[in-house]
Amino acid sequence: MTADTEVAELSARLEAHFHNVHQRAMADVPICNRALDVASVGFRPWRDQALGIVVTPWFMNIVLAPLDGAPPVTGASGEARSVSLPCGKVDFLVCELDGFGRLLMCSLFSPMDDFIDQAAALATAHAAIDGLSDAGLLAEAPGPEIYPFAPDTPRETPAERAEKFRPREMAEAPQMDRRAFFLRGGDRKAPAP
Repeated sequence: MTADTEVAELSARLEAHFHNVHQRAMADVPICNRALDVASVGFRPWRDQALGIVVTPWFMNIVLAPLDGAPPVTGASGEARSVSLPCGKVDFLVCELDGFGRLLMCSLFSPMDDFIDQAAALATAHAAIDGLSDAGLLAEAPGPEIYPFAPDTPRETPAERAEKFRPREMAEAPQMDRRAFFLRGGDRKAPAP
């Protein structure tokens, strides 16, 4: 079997799998965009893997799956991996999918509320896969092809992020004397302790 044939079969199986998930478990879930359907978009062989995008009413994900004879995806489900694609480094999660084993997925959109119809979702998916595959965007792939996730810069905690965006006025709000507020119209600050 050629790589193109194997990729086409994988694409069709993924589409059928997520159609089944949609019909059996997701059809009435509020996160689903009722204007959308399931589709596998732009799957192509890339080295010893299949690269493409899966569109559903609840997500749009990049999928990277090993072809026959390729090394299997390692790591526990939910573990992060960085992959050097022709466009640059992309962060994926290891996913265990019934009937497919371990593969890598990267979320592009979830939920899918911003798409007005299937044509808009498919156009976005085609543009994304074309961008991911553009070898002209990257002269030389950095580092190993797939490696454990290691961000280049330390990640901020949610508290650090919130502090950075908190308005300065709120951080330095004067303390009000409750009695002065009611007796004098709220224009008095509390006396310093």
